[in-house]
Amino acid sequence: MGASLDIGALAQELETLLGDKLGLRKGAFPARVKRAGRRLPRWVHREAAVINEALMFETHAKLRRRIDGARVKAAHDRVRQHLKGIDPADRRLGLILGMLGTLAFNLLLFAALAVGFLRWQGLI
Repeated sequence: MGASLDIGALAQELETLLGDKLGLRKGAFPARVKRAGRRLPRWVHREAAVINEALMFETHAKLRRRIDGARVKAAHDRVRQHLKGIDPADRRLGLILGMLGTLAFNLLLFAALAVGFLRWQGLI
């Protein structure tokens, strides 16, 4: 069953998607998934672990028979579908808007504290 499924090619496709969508360009597939950390949901990490296990079993002649090709293909499809749904421009925009929101809140808080201090000192 493992002979008809090229797990290395599946992992290579996911490596490319991780590089394009999350900017993870260094390392093999398991290292990239690990570096993605919280940017990927827990279920994606579990599916990636299935693919990683199949990659390790593929190099061993006797363990190669333990690979469940249908499970690996399904895991690959789910991870690929999730990665294709990620929009890098939207992630950047969300990061920038989050930083600007934090900055605006801090400026408003500082202004309120300054006005409160000036009122307390009787200068206003």
